[in-house]
Amino acid sequence: MTMAPAATRALRNTSSLLRTTAYRSISSSSAILSSISPPTSTKTAKPNIVVKQDKEKGIFGKLWEKYSISGQQSRIERGERLFRAAERRAMDRTWYTKGRLSPSFRSYHAVLTMHVWLLHKRLILDKISPDTSLMVQEELFDIFWNDTLIRIRAEGITEMLVNKHLKDVQQVTLQHCVHYDHAFTFSDPVRRREEVALAVWKHVLLENEEAYNDQINRLAIYVEWEYDNIVCQLPEEYWREGRIAWGDIVDFDEMGDNNANALPDVELGEGLPDGWVEALTESGKKYWWHSETMKSQWDKPE
Repeated sequence: MTMAPAATRALRNTSSLLRTTAYRSISSSSAILSSISPPTSTKTAKPNIVVKQDKEKGIFGKLWEKYSISGQQSRIERGERLFRAAERRAMDRTWYTKGRLSPSFRSYHAVLTMHVWLLHKRLILDKISPDTSLMVQEELFDIFWNDTLIRIRAEGITEMLVNKHLKDVQQVTLQHCVHYDHAFTFSDPVRRREEVALAVWKHVLLENEEAYNDQINRLAIYVEWEYDNIVCQLPEEYWREGRIAWGDIVDFDEMGDNNANALPDVELGEGLPDGWVEALTESGKKYWWHSETMKSQWDKPE
């Protein structure tokens, strides 16, 4: 996966991408945004994660942390815990039932990207151990790209075209993340909400002209709330251990269409027992594992 390091570096250089990437045309999407309600808060949340800055590490201390076996293993484990937290939230069936998102590769990847981006933002804003956090970020995205590669294979893509599809997905993923970055540069809450809503419509709802404004607004509120929750409020001791306390998932009950008519209720249906997660092998074969006991099995748990 030769694209992974380059793609991760590109994500860190979002300021230059913001100047050169044209995401949108407000005039072309004004109809979608016109009925989206603005937030009531006028304050811009600021990260509250700096507790005590580590003592400045010398060159040998930094080299040891970067290249020692224990340091590498610690970063890999932390990156894995962060990714699995995003994966579990993205797999919640609420998104694809009550939330009315398509249970497709693109929709799932968009929801997963949303949550990976939130973790990425906490990492790059870390002032306690910034060097370590950047290395954990690289591990997080390496795991993300490897998972993406496996899911591409599971779609039945010919092996000769897998890497091409991976590059295409990486490009879309980076555009998605940079759009959120752009949205959170606005201090005005109304303008920020509009841009977050536009990012949701473009990247999660895939520019669906028939998307419900109510649905867009609820997803935008969720992104803003989780930004404050993960980036600004999550206690440092939880964060260091990879214990990600996501807030409640979006409440899609009593959602209305664009004519203010109530949408019919959608049942969640049967899900996996608590703690169980569906996963894929390198070859794309399904298996299931328990996030607490780490037990894995080929048969779907009941």
